[in-house]
Amino acid sequence: MRKLILSLIVAYILSISALCSAGGIHDLQDAVGEDKIAHAAVSYVICDQLKRNAGMNDFWAAFTTLCIGAIKEGLINDHWDGGDFAADCAGVAFYQVQF
Repeated sequence: MRKLILSLIVAYILSISALCSAGGIHDLQDAVGEDKIAHAAVSYVICDQLKRNAGMNDFWAAFTTLCIGAIKEGLINDHWDGGDFAADCAGVAFYQVQF
């Protein structure tokens, strides 16, 4: 239950900052970048769905999510962006934290 509440709070904060970013008042979003936040959020959701709906354990859900992120960075993008992959790792790590 705590994980669900924390997830909803994070989703709310991220959605509000995305709607109000034009004013330049959100220093965190301006410093980190929307792309990195999106990478972390999508990695969190992929890891969650692999664990809940695909029946994977924590290790395989995290490993598969990071492989998806690495393949996306290596094959789909023109160049490797370590910051994007680090954001993928952060999303997976945030999912693995038990509250």
